[in-house]
Amino acid sequence: MRSDMGETKKLNGRYRLLNPLGTGSVRLAFDEAEHRDVAVRRLRVPPELRDAALFEARRAAGLRHPFVVRVLDVVFEDHAPWLVMEFVSGTSLEQTVRSRRPLPVPQAARVGVCVLSALTAAHEAGIVHGRVDPGNVLLTTTGRALLSGFGFPSLSMLPSADLWSLAATLHYAVEGRPPGQVPAAGADPFRSLLRAMLHPSGPPPTEVVRETLDLLAVDRPLEAVIEGSGPLPPAQVAAIGLAVLDRLAELGEFHGGVQPGNILVDADGRARLTPLPRSGTLPAYTAPEGAVTQAADLWSLGATLFAAAEGRPPAPGASLTRAGTLAPVLFRLLSGDPLERPTLDEARLDLLAVVEQGGT
Repeated sequence: MRSDMGETKKLNGRYRLLNPLGTGSVRLAFDEAEHRDVAVRRLRVPPELRDAALFEARRAAGLRHPFVVRVLDVVFEDHAPWLVMEFVSGTSLEQTVRSRRPLPVPQAARVGVCVLSALTAAHEAGIVHGRVDPGNVLLTTTGRALLSGFGFPSLSMLPSADLWSLAATLHYAVEGRPPGQVPAAGADPFRSLLRAMLHPSGPPPTEVVRETLDLLAVDRPLEAVIEGSGPLPPAQVAAIGLAVLDRLAELGEFHGGVQPGNILVDADGRARLTPLPRSGTLPAYTAPEGAVTQAADLWSLGATLFAAAEGRPPAPGASLTRAGTLAPVLFRLLSGDPLERPTLDEARLDLLAVVEQGGT
């Protein structure tokens, strides 16, 4: 964009417009007052929304957060408002997925942690973003995800709309497509979380979303641990079982989702049964009686520990070749008669004995 004199145009006599950034309407500019690169974007809104756009843009200029692309200034040029934004060196989530491939779940969860933190700060300031999408999430070379696109009219949207859009964005991150009418299936915690956030009845509480994303950003599902490392030592399997029992005791009712995909394991081997509502238990981990009881959860626990110790889910007549002293515990947990299975306390004592013996 040049004037009649052939000079590059300036906004407000200060921001010299340079080349477009990407394929969108954002341009690189140089702030001659602060001697820094900035990004600028013209707010193309109908005349009746211009006042609302200016109000939202000026409010956004007051938002400061490490995962937000800051709005630095709002100027009026060519009878239209322009946003002057912090220049961030990075690639949009949309471009990253298109040019490479969908993100691994831990990386997508880290993106979710960053964007949710930014949205929480905005909502606390009374600002609804209204335009959360893969094009407005920037991935930096340092591994951070920053949310851009603040300053546009939100058209009276509620904060819950931002959470729905966050879920749709994360769905795109791991599936390479928006959710449409049919979000991705899968019993793993990440996709279960996305389906819960996309449900017409509204998202789960923000704290539940945050807790699960935090866990998924650093921990791996037990099924991924088994797939990557093979069968685990019996003592380690027993320790995982103890952690799941603690969660079941805390819950005090039927969980219905005890299976390797719903158990997260951290770098130190500590396990945790995720708290989110599930879409159900996979057939290989569903108790034969199909009841909604803690005894059914215990059968699912037995099947999960079988898979961890043997590297495969149980099947009729399957032998135990690696379970060692864990084998008798598994036989009791996997009894076809719910009355013959141990109670939570009995199972805890059995598993503690395996841990203390070292699983040999």
